Amino acid sequence: MLPDLLKKAKRGPAVVLPKDFGTIAANTGLGNGWKVVDAGTGSGWLAMQIANIIGDEGKVYTYENRKEFAKLAKENFARFKNIQLKQKDIYRGIAEKNLDLITIDLQEPWKVVKFAEKSLKAGGFFVAYCPQITQVIQLAKEIKKTKLKLVHVSETIERPWIIDGKIARPEHNILVHTAFLVFARKF
Repeated sequence: MLPDLLKKAKRGPAVVLPKDFGTIAANTGLGNGWKVVDAGTGSGWLAMQIANIIGDEGKVYTYENRKEFAKLAKENFARFKNIQLKQKDIYRGIAEKNLDLITIDLQEPWKVVKFAEKSLKAGGFFVAYCPQITQVIQLAKEIKKTKLKLVHVSETIERPWIIDGKIARPEHNILVHTAFLVFARKF
């Protein structure tokens, strides 16, 4: 099962946690057979979560520019036949066309918007994972210059609880902010 696989996966850079992935899947309608580009592969957690949902009929093309992260992700992808890892700089372009979804986990996601506009099919989604609100502001400016429409910006806050006999309370130590999720769509 995917949760067990993620726990065993080697980690290097920060990962897109299931709480944020769930928000991405819910807001895009991610489903079987989708064609997806993921950029900023890192350890590959987001690509693996996407691949699990889109099934064997779908395909994830994931771009990672850093050699050490690409090597790590390749090891983590051993069980996935629907992920193609590309050691390339997505800031130079996207080769794939007619995409359902593009996910970006990079420091300057606005540099990908012009390529996303050309590679997404009508109705396709562009989603950026942005830890800093300044990234969101710059990205929103770039989206407005294209045929993409900014449709949603959010952050997902999960509050786990302890339930043990008569004890029922929120956990004290929780991870609140991971990133802002910026959703744009090509119409």
